[in-house]
Amino acid sequence: MIVTLCQFKGGVGKTTSAIHFAALLQAKAPTLLIDSDPNKSASLWARKGLLPFDVCLEAEAPKRLMKGNYTHTVIDTPARPSSDEVESIANGTDLLILPTTPDPLSISALIQMAGSLPEGTNYKCLITLVPPPPQKDGAEAKAALERHGYPIFQRAVRRYKAYIHAASNGHTVKGPAQNDWKAIWEELSDELG
Repeated sequence: MIVTLCQFKGGVGKTTSAIHFAALLQAKAPTLLIDSDPNKSASLWARKGLLPFDVCLEAEAPKRLMKGNYTHTVIDTPARPSSDEVESIANGTDLLILPTTPDPLSISALIQMAGSLPEGTNYKCLITLVPPPPQKDGAEAKAALERHGYPIFQRAVRRYKAYIHAASNGHTVKGPAQNDWKAIWEELSDELG
């Protein structure tokens, strides 16, 4: 399976989501995360070698895919892809995940991104960096996207300091932050059959 994370806007948790989707897929079968973002954030996260899956830069991907025995591939794309890139990305993936934070500018970028996808693209929106209660930003964003018919993960990714620790120490989140990913995996597994 090829899972690609893409969004017009940066800072929406795209790399963090790519890392955690790759970890979920690796628990089932060998997975390669391809870091095609010029910031190389996924590669920096992986530099300590503690992630349970392989990570490579986009230029290394063909060789790694030929030599490796990967069942799954996760692709972390750069922000602000061109319309030609969007079409290529959408046509080259099994599932396109569009992360967004629950703020108006990010949601506007998500709506633009979804509107630029070729007809029939299998995509799903993921709300990330959701502030803790009593703030209702996440629930309000989810309700608005659902009301307009966008396919969306029912579970959002909450904002935790654990992500800063995980990125700087080269591993995925643990503890309560991990529960969001477990719920997202259950939802994704149900859809995949």
